[in-house]
Amino acid sequence: MKRRVGSVNTLHQQSSVVQIRFDKTELMPVQIPHEDPLVVSLTVAECLVRKVLIDPGSSVNIMPIVTFDRLEIKPEELKSTRNPLLGFDGKRVEPIGTVELVVRAAERDLVESFVVVEIHPSYNLLMGRGWIHTVQGVPSTLHQVMRCLIPDGSKVIDIHGDQVAAKECYSVTLKAARKGNAPIRSADPH
Repeated sequence: MKRRVGSVNTLHQQSSVVQIRFDKTELMPVQIPHEDPLVVSLTVAECLVRKVLIDPGSSVNIMPIVTFDRLEIKPEELKSTRNPLLGFDGKRVEPIGTVELVVRAAERDLVESFVVVEIHPSYNLLMGRGWIHTVQGVPSTLHQVMRCLIPDGSKVIDIHGDQVAAKECYSVTLKAARKGNAPIRSADPH
């Protein structure tokens, strides 16, 4: 008699686990065409924070010093760090420190570490790969949503992007660049 190893468990596991999918019908509320990044709102340290950039290319969560100040975090909560950040252009940024804060998303509260830096970006926070993986998230800039599994994998929760906020961030970035010395040119053929 041949033994069927794991067939019952496999069927049970497959029926209780939800898969993350995106389809074209979900593009209905999205302004198409677009090249917007995924910018969302999250609750951080019991405050609603708008203009949070979801960045799967970042290895850390980043908090500009202005956001640290606006959240009224006590300076003694800042821990020192000697690890510099490297931007995609290879430039080093020396952090002011790190801080751990509760981030509420996808029906759970998670303590996340943020690297606090003296930068003035158009976004208020940047959430990197570690956080995306922790919430079991799959971001789609096209669909302007990050789909997250709850811890037991039985349900998907969406964190929707805000295209208006994304466009505001882009506009602020362009204005700041125009004030600098570098000329701004579009690589778009239009």
